[in-house]
Amino acid sequence: MSSRPENGEHGEAPEGISGGSSDEEFQAPREERSDGGRRGRLTTRPGMVSIVGILLLMLLIGGLLLWSFYGDRAGGTSVFEDSVDSGPEPVVRLTNGPGRVRIGGVEGLENVEITAKRYARGRNPAVAKENATGVPVQVSNEDTGIEISSEGGGTGVDYELRVPTGSTVEVESAAGDVEVSGVDSNVTIRSENGDVTVEDVQGSIVIEALSGDATVGEVSTETGDAEVTVDSGDLELRDLVVGILEARVEAGDVTVSGRFSGSGRILVETGSIDVRIPPEDARELTFETRVGEIWRDKDEESE
Repeated sequence: MSSRPENGEHGEAPEGISGGSSDEEFQAPREERSDGGRRGRLTTRPGMVSIVGILLLMLLIGGLLLWSFYGDRAGGTSVFEDSVDSGPEPVVRLTNGPGRVRIGGVEGLENVEITAKRYARGRNPAVAKENATGVPVQVSNEDTGIEISSEGGGTGVDYELRVPTGSTVEVESAAGDVEVSGVDSNVTIRSENGDVTVEDVQGSIVIEALSGDATVGEVSTETGDAEVTVDSGDLELRDLVVGILEARVEAGDVTVSGRFSGSGRILVETGSIDVRIPPEDARELTFETRVGEIWRDKDEESE
C-alpha cells in the first residue's frame, strides 16, 4: 500500500533552486560581467596607441643618432703637392697629427718637395674627396726655416718629403710612423704614438718616442751625439759611429748590433739588453737594466 505525500511536502523543489525566475537571476550577472569585460578592453586601447607611438619615436631617434655617428662611412683622399726653394742646407720643420711621415735626402737637390696625401670621410665618395681637399696644409718659408703643418680637419695626412742632403730635420708627430734618412745634418723627432726610424744620417740625433719602437741605423758622426728616449717600445741600434750615445728605455727591449764606435750608456728600466757587437766595440759603452737581463753575443749566461 502506497502513500503519497500530502501537500507536496517532499515533491516540491526548494525555493530558489528551480523555476524560471531563478534562471533569469543566474543569467543576468553573467551578462553584466561580459559587458564589463568589453568595456574594460575598450578603455585600454588609447593607452596601447600611446605606447606604440612612444616606441616608434624612440626608434626614430635611435636611427638618427646612429646615422650621425656612422653616417660618414665613405672615405676619400686628395693629394697636395708643393715645391719650396730652400738652398742646399735648409732647416725643415714638420708638425703633423695622425699620419705617416717619410723624409729622404736627395743629393744635389736645392728645394724641398712636398707631397701630402690627405684623408677624410663623407656620406659618399664624392663628398669624402671634397672634404679631403679641404684639409689644410700650411707651408711657409721663413728666415728660420721651412715650416710645414697640418692640424685640424679630416682623418689624417701622410707626408713624403724630398729634401737636400744638407737639411736639418725636425719632426713632431701625434700618431703615425716617422722615417728620416739620407741627411748629413741633425735630426730631431718627437713622436707620441708610432714607430720611429732614422737611418743613414751624419749629424746628431735626438729621438723622443712615447709609444712605439725606435730604430737607429747606419749613423756616422764622430763629433755628433745620439740621444734616444723610448717610453714604451723596443729600441734597435745598428752600426753607429757617434761621439756619445745616451739611450733610455722605460719599458721594452734593446738590441745593439753591427759595429759601434764611441762611448755612452744604455739604460733600461724594465726589459732586456741584447749586445751583438764585438767586445772591443763595447769597451766604453755601459749597459744597465733594473728589471731584466743583459745578454752578450756568444755568451750563454746573462749578467
